[in-house]
Amino acid sequence: MRKKYIMTAALFMVLVSLGLKVASQRPLWNDEYYSLVANIHNISYVHILEGYIGEGNNSPLFYVLQKLQCDLFSYHPPQRWLDGHWGGEHAFDQIFLRIQPVVFMSAALCALFYYFVLRNSWGWGIYAMAVAMTSSLFWSHWTEARPYALWFSLSQFQILLLLDLLEKNNGQINKNWVYLTVVHWLLALTTFFSVVQILAAGTVLWIFQRRGTWWLVPMVLVPLGTCGFYYVHAPHYNFYFVNGPLALINANIPKDRLFMIFMIAIIFIIQRRGQDWKSHLEIKYLAFLLLMLGAFGLMLLKLKYGQTQGPGSFQISSRYFLSLVPAGIMGVVLFSEYFLRAFPSRTWKLAAMAILICFFVFRLEKITQQVPQNQLLSFHLTPHGL
Repeated sequence: MRKKYIMTAALFMVLVSLGLKVASQRPLWNDEYYSLVANIHNISYVHILEGYIGEGNNSPLFYVLQKLQCDLFSYHPPQRWLDGHWGGEHAFDQIFLRIQPVVFMSAALCALFYYFVLRNSWGWGIYAMAVAMTSSLFWSHWTEARPYALWFSLSQFQILLLLDLLEKNNGQINKNWVYLTVVHWLLALTTFFSVVQILAAGTVLWIFQRRGTWWLVPMVLVPLGTCGFYYVHAPHYNFYFVNGPLALINANIPKDRLFMIFMIAIIFIIQRRGQDWKSHLEIKYLAFLLLMLGAFGLMLLKLKYGQTQGPGSFQISSRYFLSLVPAGIMGVVLFSEYFLRAFPSRTWKLAAMAILICFFVFRLEKITQQVPQNQLLSFHLTPHGL
């Protein structure tokens, strides 16, 4: 156990170092400037917590943390940024403003790694981390001074806690019920879009674990009320689609990953026919994933039929559905794990492993095409060194 702690801590330090290096090579972009100038600088903590900010995605937790970091280290944006002339930042600005996203994403990866190391082996921990790092939106938000890395990491923690509660299947209150409740509160303070994953988690826990209702108040109803509060206080803009709803889902959970998850789920159900297959962790997690996909699908339909393109309208972004990324990652790893267990003979096990490798290589090839080179771990010599 001690060795696993030490290795995970070392991995965290390596990931943070690599993330900050990538951040130093990646210029700030307009949304990062806007978040700093409009929602953090010269705005009180009270106003942030009351939801009086200019962005449609009201994220008070991120803005409070970012403002606290700036205040603690007496960081002030250059006057030209406050005057609307964005650009000309130094490497220090790129690194300092992105410290929190890098730390959040690195912590999420390490938590995923540690979970599967404890559950199975070092190999499964490495595989889980590799699956996460072949998600394009991971690279987009790992080094971006916006709320999405925080949302990603909290979503990852939520899923890991949820799996632990579903796997124990005793319905008893333990510390992870408390931790999951706290994570739901933090999610509600991060984005009102987290209403989907909070509802999905509460539903599967109610179905498979505790049929009582009192625990729904702190774990589900309070966070949902918080989401509603910040949704009401957020500015409401007109939105329009560019590539359609399915493209937004595909950006978060690619079609090849969904195909893989559902293909193995069908094999699982066929192999468990006549048995109590609904009591298995994989099926419980599949229910959680389907609830999320269904809820986001309904949300996209509502947006699709209410879209308005014109002055003051904004494109609907795939990052509004970011919680699907860690959900898809966990689905791939969890069902990959079952896929290798499903075949007792060595020959069939090697064939299953070859199929998983093909899926991984395909996704790896896609990621190298989708993610800009300056966001990947490719370093080159500069006047400042590596």
